[in-house]
Amino acid sequence: MAVPLFIPDQHDRELVIATDNAGAIGRKCDDQVQVPYSIVAEALFRVAIMDTLAVGAAPFAVNVMNFAGDDVWPELEESITEQCRSLDFELPITGSTESNFSMNQSAVGLSVIGTVSSQDKKVGCSFEGCGVALIGEPLVGEEVIHSAEKVAPLDLFVSLTQQDWVHEILPVGSKGIDGSLKELEKRNAWKPHEWTVPFDRNKSGGPSTSFLITYDLERDLNLLKLAGGYVTVLGYQVRER
Repeated sequence: MAVPLFIPDQHDRELVIATDNAGAIGRKCDDQVQVPYSIVAEALFRVAIMDTLAVGAAPFAVNVMNFAGDDVWPELEESITEQCRSLDFELPITGSTESNFSMNQSAVGLSVIGTVSSQDKKVGCSFEGCGVALIGEPLVGEEVIHSAEKVAPLDLFVSLTQQDWVHEILPVGSKGIDGSLKELEKRNAWKPHEWTVPFDRNKSGGPSTSFLITYDLERDLNLLKLAGGYVTVLGYQVRER
């Protein structure tokens, strides 16, 4: 999870920029993880769009920074377009490719740009006594491919952002579940809490294969009905007075 950049404008709105990067992942001979570039683009877009939607923003553009070569661009663009289409988004894609020099390892960066109004911004909005749950499991590297059934589906993430009983969402990134829990506590001025986490708390979440939510405790059944076996309830917390 990377905290998006918020840039206020003059109309009670904020520009939101969320970014993710991948290095040594692709089809070059020295890449540590060998996967098609379509998978690289899918993973990067997943993280950036989740970070954007999680704060209540509406995305309007995608920017790609490609250091893997000109011949890779069409595959990256096609994969991103397909991901946008699957979520009913029509987002223009722009960017640049390093074509003057060739690298021995792949490197790609991707940003999603959106806007959010002050009243719709979902940061530090978890009320007293709400529940905290993990959706999916943290996976990294080839685990994402070999344990795909443990990855929280992107359409499930989008669905949860649309529920009025879900108050805040934090994707789990390279700092692991523990990093996301600490960020949640910081945003909401919560006292430190011993959460019940049945996974490695510090393991990288890779391409945000899991995410935290805060929700109304009385909606446990709604959560289980919507997210089923992807749900791990971690507990609840109250705001520090």
